[in-house]
Amino acid sequence: MTGLTKKYKEYLNDSYSPIDVNTLPAFVDMRAMFEYAKKKCVQISQLTKEEKSKFLIPNTRVSVP
Repeated sequence: MTGLTKKYKEYLNDSYSPIDVNTLPAFVDMRAMFEYAKKKCVQISQLTKEEKSKFLIPNTRVSVP
């Protein structure tokens, strides 16, 4: 194994770990948000925070570590 390969594998091991879905505070209904933006003829990035918050679904399965 070359030095670069070894460093790359070490980087992968030390980098990000998977996110547990149960720790997320909310989910986003992206399909509904996309359809809403499409009806308004705007991009999702152009929606206001209030409009985006309509599509947040609270996670009732949140587990506290």
